[in-house]
Amino acid sequence: MKYTFTVKEDGPEKETKEVPGMSYKKILKSLLNTQPKWSGMIEYTNKKGKSLMHLIRNGKKYSTHITTF
Repeated sequence: MKYTFTVKEDGPEKETKEVPGMSYKKILKSLLNTQPKWSGMIEYTNKKGKSLMHLIRNGKKYSTHITTF
């Protein structure tokens, strides 16, 4: 797979998992197929080396944060 995504679901005592995937959209779609109102955070490093974090609320992208190292 091209990227490794860190997926964390909202709520107390929810664990973080590493999910391999080809793109952010495909990972989001796979999460929403099982739980249409999924809320949480998806974080990964893109091909340019920037770390991206997408916040998802009730199945829709809420905001995007870009941090560089």
